[in-house]
Amino acid sequence: MLGKMYSILKKHLDDKTQVISNNICDRLHELFCSMPRYTWNQISQVLFINGIYMVFEKGKQYHEMDRIVRVRTHKKSDHLKTRLRNHFINESHDGSIFRKNVGKAILNSQCDPYLTNWTINTSKPENRVYLYKEKNVDTKQKVSKFLRENCTFTIFQVMDKDERLRLEEAIIATLNAESEFKPSPNWLGRYSLEYEIHKSGLWLKQGLNKQSLTEEEINRLL
Repeated sequence: MLGKMYSILKKHLDDKTQVISNNICDRLHELFCSMPRYTWNQISQVLFINGIYMVFEKGKQYHEMDRIVRVRTHKKSDHLKTRLRNHFINESHDGSIFRKNVGKAILNSQCDPYLTNWTINTSKPENRVYLYKEKNVDTKQKVSKFLRENCTFTIFQVMDKDERLRLEEAIIATLNAESEFKPSPNWLGRYSLEYEIHKSGLWLKQGLNKQSLTEEEINRLL
């Protein structure tokens, strides 16, 4: 199966060789949009256990391509699928900052006062008194519905931890540095209380202003 997917991906990339843009942000989108895409219920089919994943959101575009809305990896070895399950399947909002931020944006968009409770770090036992069971379950379900119905992702394998972390931050910084890489007015992240998310158009706060990809790193990705 891996050999078959590699052949398909190679063909996609070979077909695009002549149209790869000089704009690095465009090149990243052309590359990642050409790769196999997964949905939340296909996590078990992911072939890698170490890698970097790019999340796309339904209807969000960059230069007529699906726009990347999140780039992430994992520090712990062999932890890729666990990270993905924490986002899309497990419903603990303190187990996934992605889920927590999506929940904040949903609640803020609805002017829901439960936003204050949802924002509290309830991984600390003493703070769990602030959770209202029915409201918390309802918010978790709204987050899951949004992620499962709107988000897909692609992945590439990177075995070395240091290389994963470097490429993660470099891809994020490269996207953020592109002046035309902006969220649409109706993007849910516009309701985020986090300035970095609201401004960047990415569901994350870290790595936005790190060193962008070098040409050598771009060629390695390609």
